[in-house]
Amino acid sequence: MNAQVLLYPILVLVLAIFLLITVPRGALRSLIPYGLALGGLFDFIWHWLFGHVLGLFAFKNLGIFDFNGHVFLAPLAWTLIIVFYLYFWPREGTKLAYLYVLTWALLATGFGQVVNGVGMFEYEPWVYPFPMLILFLGRFALVAWIAKPWTNSWS
Repeated sequence: MNAQVLLYPILVLVLAIFLLITVPRGALRSLIPYGLALGGLFDFIWHWLFGHVLGLFAFKNLGIFDFNGHVFLAPLAWTLIIVFYLYFWPREGTKLAYLYVLTWALLATGFGQVVNGVGMFEYEPWVYPFPMLILFLGRFALVAWIAKPWTNSWS
């Protein structure tokens, strides 16, 4: 098997195992809806807007994971990522929160490069890395802005 076939299943498996080990069940119950809406659904809208409408990037060579030009495991992966993102949100101060958002945006940008490296993703040359980093900064900041007022009780 090649990396294209294994990348997303391994990512989802690792994320799910880590989630089950680190996040308590009560917190999962309250964070999964946020993950579904702000992770999975937002990923689908993100790909539709920036991929199909604006043509900035596209998935390719998806094989069995193709769903209308999108990796069907990507929304599941983003759901799990947003659950982690919200659960491990720093409790002290806003300066640490800014660094936290930047760290997740850097991780997402780097993973985009990994997906590109295995041949599942292509993008306009000017989009990576800095413009996409700015988009991911906005994405993670938006998730925090939307979810944080309602997710303070799961600690």
